[in-house]
Amino acid sequence: MAGYDNTFWKWVEDHRNSDPMRLRLGKKPNDPAWIDDAIAQIENERRTKQKFGDTDARELIPRLMPVGLSVEQATSARIAMLHYDISGLNADKPARVLDMTCGLGLDASFLAQNTNTRLTAIDLNEKIAEVAAYNFASRPNIEVLNGDSIKYLEQSSEHFDLIFIDPARRDDTGGRVYNLHDCTPDVTRLLPLMLEKSSRVMVKMSPMLDVTQTLRDLPGTKELYVVDERGECRELLAVIDDTPCDTPLIVAWSDGRMLRFSPADEASATASTAMPAKGQILLEPSPALMKAAPFKLICERYDAAMIHPNTHLYTTAVAPADFPGKAYRIDEVLPYSSGNIKRIARSKLNADVAVRNFPISADALRSRLGIKKSGDTRIAGITACDGNQYLLFLSATV
Repeated sequence: MAGYDNTFWKWVEDHRNSDPMRLRLGKKPNDPAWIDDAIAQIENERRTKQKFGDTDARELIPRLMPVGLSVEQATSARIAMLHYDISGLNADKPARVLDMTCGLGLDASFLAQNTNTRLTAIDLNEKIAEVAAYNFASRPNIEVLNGDSIKYLEQSSEHFDLIFIDPARRDDTGGRVYNLHDCTPDVTRLLPLMLEKSSRVMVKMSPMLDVTQTLRDLPGTKELYVVDERGECRELLAVIDDTPCDTPLIVAWSDGRMLRFSPADEASATASTAMPAKGQILLEPSPALMKAAPFKLICERYDAAMIHPNTHLYTTAVAPADFPGKAYRIDEVLPYSSGNIKRIARSKLNADVAVRNFPISADALRSRLGIKKSGDTRIAGITACDGNQYLLFLSATV
């Protein structure tokens, strides 16, 4: 591809440790046409170190990444592997796959990691499609097209084993949109066509969407994944196939740990409440589990009790190995009183401070307790099932 030759990569290598802002300010009129892309490449490589650094499959990571928006919206390597794991694709069976919104191409790369999978990746943006074509030049089982993927699907006579789509979450002015109907394309209208042309559809969506409304908007969803990574909810992912499904499963996936349940499971679950006590294990649900909201079911699945129905923290005797969230040992339980506040302030502790269902913010509690630095100890201000506030002193179990 013109512009991205050895000279381009040599310049990137020579300036990889330079400040991109200084490189932009130092541009000269006679610099090569690719200089802006080279600076963006350096900048985006730094932005993606954490996002793309959590995989052993380095050969699947796109090399060229000069378009900031496509890098920002790209899936992380670990979540791209999750997409592959739940795609139904495998190395023993040839498959035909369509990625309707290619972007940087990370999902396409992982979905087509088996050479007997033939994948077509389409992007409406000419520059992004050009970059993807460069990255996949050595992957003969991946075809990259620049164009309208809806028109391509309408005109195609092929039947696909999988269609993957990640609708754009920005409007014509670049502003973010949060309603599934406002994304481009509108998958709620496109879904019948996709199911006509494919045995399986995967729809990646904003983590801001409501779980219940998403299931209404995408009827026939077999599984709806709520995915978090590194303490932040990253996406919703709907898996829909051409077989009828009246009972969807919701999967809260948190850094590899998951809880799978149906809305009926949560509706029929029985929850118990209990006061926190020294020596117990405190369970803190992950962001994915909080969004999926199986709050009663957590009690049944993990032999736990709610501290309070609105606090969303749980106690149990033993830390479960598969819990999607964090587990702490309760070292001390103190009533939230002026006497205890003064005693803690005098001790000048270093601690991480958090609150759940508490009348003041974590910053306000930290200030009131005189705690200025984080440490190995965690202090949580909570409301318990007796209606009173307490301070829990916690230490990590793992």
